[in-house]
Amino acid sequence: MQRRAAAISVAILVLLAAGSFALIGAAEQPAVSLEDPDYSVASNETRTVGGTEYQFGEVSEGSASATWVNESAQYTETWSENDTVAYQGANYTVVIPDGEDPTTFTLEENQTVDRPTVEQNGTTYVVIEDGENRTLVPRDDYLPEPSVFEFSEGDVVDYEGNDNETTVASVSPSEVTIEWFAPMTNDLSFSEGENTTFGETDYRAHFAQQDGTTVLQLTTDYADYSDDVDAQQFFNERVNGLWGVVILTLSAAALIAMLAFLPSRY
Repeated sequence: MQRRAAAISVAILVLLAAGSFALIGAAEQPAVSLEDPDYSVASNETRTVGGTEYQFGEVSEGSASATWVNESAQYTETWSENDTVAYQGANYTVVIPDGEDPTTFTLEENQTVDRPTVEQNGTTYVVIEDGENRTLVPRDDYLPEPSVFEFSEGDVVDYEGNDNETTVASVSPSEVTIEWFAPMTNDLSFSEGENTTFGETDYRAHFAQQDGTTVLQLTTDYADYSDDVDAQQFFNERVNGLWGVVILTLSAAALIAMLAFLPSRY
């Protein structure tokens, strides 16, 4: 009698587990589907937004990238006090005048000597040899007056190696900042469910299949996307619950079966 009742209980539990397992197999997870995306882009396509052209690369499952060119991006470079910079084919030292709020600076030519030099009593001499005659000339007397160029904030600087007009942006007691404007290539990346600023607007990205091709869909309707994600989470919670039923019922059935076959003490 005891084993018969156990067999009935085990059968009921197995049927319950089988039913739950069947439901898991038949259930289909709801998909994220944007009803009316603002943009839909495939690999290697181009989109123009707000007057800016965006060139997309490969659009794969879950990620995509694009590039765009800022035709007038700001570039800057900083020169510190006593830095050596190239100017008009020669090297110059950056000299900033003393003061709390300077607005000017100078470039002083770094001169080199084409003859041997010697140090005597703290003075550098240039060695000039003429046959057996050897003359020492103070370095400052041997070299011509160095070239000095003075610049103020807003002045144009003929910056070597830069074909764009370069100006003095600012001068501080310790450094000089120069600036110029030129094209700059910028990168954008898109990931599933993430927001990306595209054409000065934040869009949420979703990747979908269209005619066997992965496309990037961009939308500002965040609620449309979030509702589908919430539906997926609800589905997964219910599936996890069914798996819990399968595991618990099979475990209970196994326990009942083992208890039913324990030897009787009487």
